[in-house]
Amino acid sequence: MIKKYFSFIVFILLSTSVFCGTAQRPKNIILLIGDGMGIPLVTASVLSMSNDQFKKIPTVGLINTTAADKLVTDSAAGATALSTGYKTNNGMIGICPDGKILTNIVEIAIKNKKSTGIVATSSVTNATPAAFLSKVESRKSEFDIAAQILNSKVDFLAGAGTDFFLPKELGGKREDGKNYVDSMKAKGYEYLSDTSKASTIIAQKKFFGLFGRSALSQGNQRSFTLGHLTKSAIQLLSKNRKGFFLMVEGSQMDWAADKNEKDYLFAEQRDFNSAIEEALNFAKKDKNTLVVVLGDHDTGSLGISSQDKETGELDVVWATRYHTANFVGMFSFGPSSNQFGGIQENSDVGKKLIRLIK
Repeated sequence: MIKKYFSFIVFILLSTSVFCGTAQRPKNIILLIGDGMGIPLVTASVLSMSNDQFKKIPTVGLINTTAADKLVTDSAAGATALSTGYKTNNGMIGICPDGKILTNIVEIAIKNKKSTGIVATSSVTNATPAAFLSKVESRKSEFDIAAQILNSKVDFLAGAGTDFFLPKELGGKREDGKNYVDSMKAKGYEYLSDTSKASTIIAQKKFFGLFGRSALSQGNQRSFTLGHLTKSAIQLLSKNRKGFFLMVEGSQMDWAADKNEKDYLFAEQRDFNSAIEEALNFAKKDKNTLVVVLGDHDTGSLGISSQDKETGELDVVWATRYHTANFVGMFSFGPSSNQFGGIQENSDVGKKLIRLIK
């Protein structure tokens, strides 16, 4: 069974030129980032999930994830490459190594009167979502990132992060006494923090949801999925006739791989799979939406060693608890998806997304 699916993955990777998306320019772009999602994790998804979504995506490529200063990237540099089209040093967000401030794809989409959304299972101030919303010299500056988010003009924002938006006296960690949740409300955002309602969000206007202090609960420990949040974001953003850009991150796959915790990792992958499904369902009906699913880097260098014949459970081995320089996969569906095959630099992927959103 494992050999069969391994052959399938290799065939797809070597045959991307056969599966070409149309040359049509997409009105909408949905970018789904699996943090730490190397090719072995995609393989595990194909092998073990009956509702795996990767097999439904025809165009496949590989990404070199190196940062400007290191062979092995972190999420800040990786996400900056995807959001701006430029490589930077590890730890930096939205700023070049020489200090040049970069324009990101959310800003460009807004300039072109498109709606925008960011969804993550981490804090919205964490490295990947922050790269689409802010510019800081250090990814650790999450209180500053929260302040910049106030002026980002994003239409749908959901994840965690009350630690960085609320003062200590209201359960947050801000020491300046500022209540940025109230500030977001004052800017016209509908705010929600009730996790029991997160699976049924129907936003009528700009939406801001924080469902945890610094992260959502693990994928198998909460009542809503990343797919629920993705669907709600699409419902709001797709009302704009000029189109939209949406970035969705499965943030905690990286954390699970850092710990070499297989069950945690696979639960997060299933959760991420639910978001891919919602994106593909919309794109197939809409026919004017580009969906790009990729990893920002590999974590753990997972190896699949065997599979239980009765349960289908996979046995795995780990090479490390850290990020690696292994290439990651890129899976694309919809108009212009043919631009995302082959082997590409992460910064080139970012440049292409920006050209298509203009």
